[in-house]
This record gives sequence, C-alpha cells and structure tokens, in this order.
Amino acid sequence: MSRIELRDVDVDFPLLQADQRSLKRLLSFYGGRSRFGADHWQRPVLQGLRRVSLTLQRGDRVALIGANGAGKSTLLRVMAGIYPPVSGSVVIEGRVGALLTAGLGMRDDVSGYDNVEFCLLLQGVRPEQIPEKRAEIAAFAQLGEYMHLHVGAYSSGMRLRLAFAISTAIDPDILVLDEVFGVGDASFIKKAEMRMNELVQRSKIFVLATHDAALAQRFCEQALWLDRGEIRQFGPTETIIRNYLQSAG
Repeated sequence: MSRIELRDVDVDFPLLQADQRSLKRLLSFYGGRSRFGADHWQRPVLQGLRRVSLTLQRGDRVALIGANGAGKSTLLRVMAGIYPPVSGSVVIEGRVGALLTAGLGMRDDVSGYDNVEFCLLLQGVRPEQIPEKRAEIAAFAQLGEYMHLHVGAYSSGMRLRLAFAISTAIDPDILVLDEVFGVGDASFIKKAEMRMNELVQRSKIFVLATHDAALAQRFCEQALWLDRGEIRQFGPTETIIRNYLQSAG
C-alpha cells in the first residue's frame, strides 16, 4: 500500500532576526496577501504552506507547479518527512525516496565509499545490502580511484555524479523529485536520464516539482498549482499548466 495524505497542513519558518516592529512593517507593506505572520508565541514567521490538503494513491504521477517561492520544495520536504507541519496531519504509507538537494547528507571529510555507506543507511538500506549497492554505485558514478578520496576534494561535477548515483540506488514506493539537475558530460547525462526514467516507472507514486511544462506533461498525468503556499488548482496536467501560464502572462 502506497499513500500520501495531508490534511490542513501548515508549515512555518521562523524569522530569527525579526522583531515585532519589523513584522508590523512587513504586514503593512504586503497587506492582506502577506505570508508573514506570528506563531503561538507571537514570534515572527514566514508561512511556507497554508491549509494544504491532498491525497495521493498508487499510480498517481503529479507535477508541482508555481512561481519561485510558491511552496513547491517545502511541500516535497513535507512528503519526504523532512519538514514537520506546525498544524494539520501527514500520513505517509510506503518507502519514500527523495531527490531534493544534490549531495544532501554527504560529508566532505570522508571518502566517496564512506559517503555511499552513510547515505544508504540514512535511506533505510539494510547493512547486508550495502556491499552490493556500494559496488553498483561506484560503477555507475564512474569516479574510479576518486571513490577512495574525501569528497571535499571533488569538483562540483564529481560530487553531483556521486550524489545522483546514491540517490537513485534504491527503489522507493514514493519518489519525490525537486527539478532535474545536470550530472556531468553528455554521455553521463544520457545514462542518468535512462536511470531516472526507469526509477520513475518503478515508483508507485511520483511527485515532481518543476518549472518545465514539457517535463511535467511527459511524466505526470496530474498537476498541482501552488500559489503563495496554498493550493490554487489540482487536476489534469495540460489544463492546470495552461491556466497557470495564462495567469502568469
């Protein structure tokens, strides 16, 4: 069974250096459309998500669309269990694989091989499965002897290769993806796209945050339009994207 169920989910981000006077100025400047507010202790916060309710089941392929800052990445992180809501409920059934920030969880002070083991354990891979996956990841990343070197010495491209190989080494029930990042030269990008396509097909629920309308329509039958942290529309991908683009134009 694979399911995501969100009910009236709110997510706030504390504004650590803001005081009451600055909060009042923000509220005054933005008027009724302000996403700045205060929590139960009257501390200033940025309202990341507001009253988000959504149910996804096996077979759902959903694109998250909206302007920068609309809440797409925040919603993905709620689905991945990274951000807890300040109110509302989140129920996740199934193993979640999250490709959000390249290199998330990787350590610069240890080797590529050590990072593979560390990150796989974070993703819930059983220790007895790690040797096989370790070898497969090293072969896919094509970093050779650099796998023995500490990651802090890697170039950005090498780091992305390793991060992508690790992130796509498991078969999650629920796959959430924040955009698509480049991972090297043309030959490696082609191989990475094939791996990504296979992973998407194997996942039971797929959620993609993207600004690319063609990519959204390629992978997703439904789209969810987020606007200032709230769901504005949810429905067939082509219809929602058309409405969003018309609104933006």
